[in-house]
Amino acid sequence: MASDLMSGNESFQFAATARLSFLLSTENPPIDVVIQSGVVPHFVRFLNEQYGLQHKLYSVRALYAIGKGSLEQAVVVIKHGAIPMFIRLLCCSEECYQLKELVAAALGSLANQSPDFRDYVLQFGTLTPLLSLLDNHLEPPMLHEKIALLRACSNTLAIFCQGNPAPSFNQIRSALPILRRLIHLNPPVGVIGEVCEDACLCLSYLSNGSAEQIQALIDADVCARLVMLLGLSDGKIVEHVLRTVGNIFKGVDSQIQKIMDAHIIPSLLYLSQADNYDVEVRWDAACALSNAARRGSNEQIRFLVNQGCIGPLCDHILCPDRKTSILCLKGLKSILKAGEIMYSTRNLYTLVITDFDGFGKIEKLQSDPDIGEMAMKLLMKYGV
Repeated sequence: MASDLMSGNESFQFAATARLSFLLSTENPPIDVVIQSGVVPHFVRFLNEQYGLQHKLYSVRALYAIGKGSLEQAVVVIKHGAIPMFIRLLCCSEECYQLKELVAAALGSLANQSPDFRDYVLQFGTLTPLLSLLDNHLEPPMLHEKIALLRACSNTLAIFCQGNPAPSFNQIRSALPILRRLIHLNPPVGVIGEVCEDACLCLSYLSNGSAEQIQALIDADVCARLVMLLGLSDGKIVEHVLRTVGNIFKGVDSQIQKIMDAHIIPSLLYLSQADNYDVEVRWDAACALSNAARRGSNEQIRFLVNQGCIGPLCDHILCPDRKTSILCLKGLKSILKAGEIMYSTRNLYTLVITDFDGFGKIEKLQSDPDIGEMAMKLLMKYGV
C-alpha cells in the first residue's frame, strides 16, 4: 500500500489512501507501522487543492487517527505540516461540511495531547476559523442540518479552553460571544444539548482566573442564562454551570452582586439539597455558596444567611468529598466573622448554626489533619 501511495499514479494513490485510512480506523490501529512506512507526509500533501474531496477526506481521517495516538505519534503529524493545511481546509469556501467536521476533530485531538500542543495549535490562528464555522451555522435550518459539524467544533473549542496550565485568556477570550450564543441553544437536549454542554464547560474554564476574566464573562451577558440552565435535568450541564457560578463568586464584590442579582441563590439552595442529580451536583452547589460567603461583603453575607445558606453549609461539612468539606467549614468561618462585626452584642449567626447542629459537626472535624486546627479555633471562639 505504501508503494502505491507514493507512486505517481493518482488512482493508485487514492486507493492506497482509502485502505490505509480504513486500517487506521480499526481497533488497535498499527500507527507506528504506518508512520515507519513513510506515508504521513503524503497524507499531508493530499490535502492540497488539486486532490479531490474524497481523497482529502481519507487523508484527514488517517492523520486524525495518528494524531489521536501517543504524543510521539502526534508529533509526526505536526512535524510534517498538517496544522496549516487543516486550517486552510477549515477556511475554504467550498461547502464540504463532512471534511470540515473531520478537520475540526483532528485539530482537537492534537490540542488534547498536552497544554504545549494546545498552545502550538492555537498559535496558527486556529480559533478564528473555528469560531467562524460556529457563527455561520447557529441559525435554522443550518443548525439542524449541520449539527455534527457544530458538535465537532464545540468539542474542539472546549479542548482549547482547558488544560493545566490554562491557555492565555487573551488568546481565547474572542470565543465569549459565540459561547454566549451556544448556551442559548434550545432545546438543550440530544446533540444540541452536547454542544451546549461543551459551551458550559468552556465557561467553567474561562471563569477560573482573575477578576478580569470574570468580568469578561459578566460583560458577555451570560449570568441570566446560567441561572436558567441550572433548572435543566442534564446533570453534566448543571455541573459545569455550578463551577462557573462558583468561580464568579471568587471575584470582587460587584461581580458577586451581579450574579446574585440574577437570582442565582434559590437555585443553589435547591441544588445543594436535590436528590435527583448525582451527589457531585449537591457538592458543587454547596461549594458555590461557600465561595459567595468567603468572598462576599458583610451585606452580601447577610443576604445569603437570610436566604438560608447556613443550612446547606452545615449539611455538607462532613461529606466525604474533602474539597467540599473544607470549603463549607471556611464558608461558615466567614459567616461567623461577619456576624461578629455586624452584631456587636451577640453573634446571631451562631444561633442559626447551632439550629443546624453546625457546631456539633465541626466538633467531629477536630481530629482532621488538614482542618482540625481551624475547627478547634472556631469552636473555642464561637461554639455555644
